Amino acid sequence: MRTPLVTGPAPVRRLTVCLAVLAMVLAGTWLGAGSSSAVVPGSNGQILFTRQICSSDTRPCWEIVVADAADSHEKVVAGPYPRDAWDDHFIANWAPDGKSLIFIADQRIWRVDADGSNLHAVFTPPDDGSGIDDGPACTPDGAHIVFTRCCPRSSGYGLWMIDTDGTRLRQVTTETVGPNADGPSDNLPQVSPDGKTIAFHRNSDANRIALVNIAGGNLRELTDGPLQGQIPNWSPDGRHLVFEGFEGRPNVWRINVDGSGLTRLTSDTTSGGSLSPSYSPDGTKIIFSHFPSTGGVDLFTMNPDGSGATRLTRTAANEFFPQWAAAR
Repeated sequence: MRTPLVTGPAPVRRLTVCLAVLAMVLAGTWLGAGSSSAVVPGSNGQILFTRQICSSDTRPCWEIVVADAADSHEKVVAGPYPRDAWDDHFIANWAPDGKSLIFIADQRIWRVDADGSNLHAVFTPPDDGSGIDDGPACTPDGAHIVFTRCCPRSSGYGLWMIDTDGTRLRQVTTETVGPNADGPSDNLPQVSPDGKTIAFHRNSDANRIALVNIAGGNLRELTDGPLQGQIPNWSPDGRHLVFEGFEGRPNVWRINVDGSGLTRLTSDTTSGGSLSPSYSPDGTKIIFSHFPSTGGVDLFTMNPDGSGATRLTRTAANEFFPQWAAAR
């Protein structure tokens, strides 16, 4: 987590391989392992994604884009932001009605309408030395936002929840760490379509996909450390998760919510890589980022079994973290 822009003692930065992965993706190389709201079932509507429009770490280069499912009629709805506006994953997530989206920048949770209007902050951390992390997600009923917060008291990088108006801050998970400890952390949450379970990326000695009840409790890990699982997203029927994992190269994987049926869906084995997958609301497609050995990062879609990969974007910029809204 980037040092929060608040007074008081700053949280320590957690152990993570995510920034290293992103750097290698942008450089077109890969040297080893380990780089959103619930999908609301329905007809497929608009997509959103993050676009990197330049390579500078200081210039405003990162923006959030909304487009139709064929990537026409693009609209930049937020940004561009400089690199230090966020931590490891500049992820936006849809509100369940598909009319607005939320994201974190400059240590605030923001909401903006899908046409780029009405950008406003909905939550700023208390001035107590705590901070917040990337990828806030709405619950399917639209009543709450789940996100990562660090580190009031000794709670570590836990999952927290607020009402969508920014009130009633409360804690979901607690990862207790000592002074200057580096993890574990619970981040990048996504709430199941039935609203009962949170999937998230748990970073401790490695990255794992984990689940926890929406009210806290019954935390369980679905993947092992060597796979370095990250960025989970639910299928609209709530039976599966897709995520990015690593066996030499980054690939898209699927797993059943009981931990069975682990399957690799993409086949990047010697070059390139596939990242940040999520399902379409009708469950017939998975959208993801892919970078070939020749460089660049574009969006692709494929069938849920990994077949039928089709390129969606063709730009000189890099596109990451796509999410699909239900049609309004």
